[in-house]
This record gives sequence, structure tokens and C-alpha cells, in this order.
Amino acid sequence: MVEVFLRLPENVARKIAELSGGRDLAKQSLELLVGSLYRRGELTHYEARTALGIDSRLAMDELLARLGMQPDEYTWDDFLADRAALDSKAD
Repeated sequence: MVEVFLRLPENVARKIAELSGGRDLAKQSLELLVGSLYRRGELTHYEARTALGIDSRLAMDELLARLGMQPDEYTWDDFLADRAALDSKAD
């Protein structure tokens, strides 16, 4: 895991805090960053939820909806990644 420290203008930090509903500012910032990368197609659904420590596709879709980011179509690659993740947990 890599740690990244951000220096944010006060108005941006306030906006993120507002969006977080009182939750951890660092976690909210990570969710917004990963969600943005996912929306741009830089991360798959599986990669995004793994980066955020989210176990289920449904929970990730709920997060994307809360952030105002529509989840995309479930792709074959998403299915294969989900199946591999489930198989590894079964062992």
C-alpha cells in the first residue's frame, strides 16, 4: 500500500467534507479518486472495489450511486475477475 498526502485548498476540503456526511475526509477523498478513475475507464469495477476494500459488486454499485457515478455494464472481464476472487476465497 502506498500512502499519499494531499494539500487541499480549504474550500475543496470543505466541499469533500460536506459530501462525506461526517465520514473520514481521507476515505471520502480516496473514494472520489478511485470512483473518478473507474468512471474514466482507467480502473475496472473489480480494481476499483478492491482498491477501496469493498467485497461485493452490489456494495460498490451503491457507493458509485451515492457519489453520483453510474455503474457501467457488467463486462466479461468483470465476471472473470469476480469469479477469480471468489475462487481464491474458497481455497
